[in-house]
Amino acid sequence: MFLGKYIPKNFCRDYVEIKGNSLQLGMFMATVLGLKPLMDDWIPVNKLNEFKKLCRRYKLKVREDIIFVNISKENVPDNVLGKENLTTTCAYGFPLSSNKEGLVHVFISKDKALLKRGMWYPVIVKKRVIFPPRIDHLKYGYVLGYPECCIKFFRKYNDWRKYSYLYEAYINTKSLPSFLCNPFLKDTAFSYIYHMPCSYSCKETIKLASKIRKEIKKREPEYVRLTDTYLKMPFLVFYEKKYYCFEGELKDNEVRYKNVFFIPSDINKDIYGEDFKKADALKLIGRRIILFKKNRIFKTIEVELNNFAPEFPFLIKFH
Repeated sequence: MFLGKYIPKNFCRDYVEIKGNSLQLGMFMATVLGLKPLMDDWIPVNKLNEFKKLCRRYKLKVREDIIFVNISKENVPDNVLGKENLTTTCAYGFPLSSNKEGLVHVFISKDKALLKRGMWYPVIVKKRVIFPPRIDHLKYGYVLGYPECCIKFFRKYNDWRKYSYLYEAYINTKSLPSFLCNPFLKDTAFSYIYHMPCSYSCKETIKLASKIRKEIKKREPEYVRLTDTYLKMPFLVFYEKKYYCFEGELKDNEVRYKNVFFIPSDINKDIYGEDFKKADALKLIGRRIILFKKNRIFKTIEVELNNFAPEFPFLIKFH
């Protein structure tokens, strides 16, 4: 199944078996290989002890943070202070001692000292959103091993009131987009990076992802084959929580396709999927999406800008 669960033949297979999914598999492999200094992950509460034993076998250290109980932003009560500022992470936070069913946020590294530098994510505690200190947010990219150019670009454009970061990276791309700079599958199994690059041809990101890809390929070539294939497909991007991937070809801002897939986990944002599935081609003209079926116009969609999390749609194909 496209972008479904990937079970390795050998390397890090136990990681997938314990979690019950293969999300962030590439990042875990990179951490095991020593190519990523630190990563964070979410582990089911009832699997935490088993996961910690797994990490010890790979000579990795683990620090637990808190329990996340995820909720869609639409279902957060209106009396929660700070609700309007929630972006990609939307969850209630509980202490480990609470015995809540959910996902434990963990930090993983070969270097025990780095675990102390892990940053918490915004969480809802009772009736208030608790945000991490600004300085921790600014420094966290370095701890995760991200390129400095991407960290600086993120600091400038990660403002959901003003910018669409993914679009800013797009207009900052001055050469052919590289599949090694594709961040759109980072929350699936199939990605060599977890950060959002400063451009889709960022040389430092290409250098980092190339090392990770090369080492994984020695151990799990089928994973690399699939990941390369998926990363090179055309994408239609609106903003960080709404974008689509197409099994097809992109040419002159028009994509002809056999299948379309909504990638982000929040299915409430999948407002165009049904229309896209009824069509076999689409063309993007500014903020207008023209859908075709057998070369005839099927439907026209006008994309609203929005005040918060502004949408600047663009089509991109990685090479």
